[in-house]
Amino acid sequence: MKVYLYPMINENGEIINSETLMVHPRTKELYKFFKFNGKVVDIKNYNPENLEVFSREVLKMIGNSKPGWETMLPQGVPEIIKKFRLFGYNPDKVLEKSN
Repeated sequence: MKVYLYPMINENGEIINSETLMVHPRTKELYKFFKFNGKVVDIKNYNPENLEVFSREVLKMIGNSKPGWETMLPQGVPEIIKKFRLFGYNPDKVLEKSN
């Protein structure tokens, strides 16, 4: 089994990958073992614009039927969420208009 690590942006705006990930000192050697043996793999094909997307925000948008969440996800994923009504997705839910 492999763990695929999607790049992230830290608070300084730097990209974090498997080489720059900060690991707790107690697990550092274990992490190095998995990394050395190819069990931790960086995802290479990603859109840098999507690194600003936060999963909690997207999940909240899906559950609240807030438009725009589809473009925040990889191609094909919104269709799966809609088909199986995942994460609270409800096509019948209508947003109330605010005054």
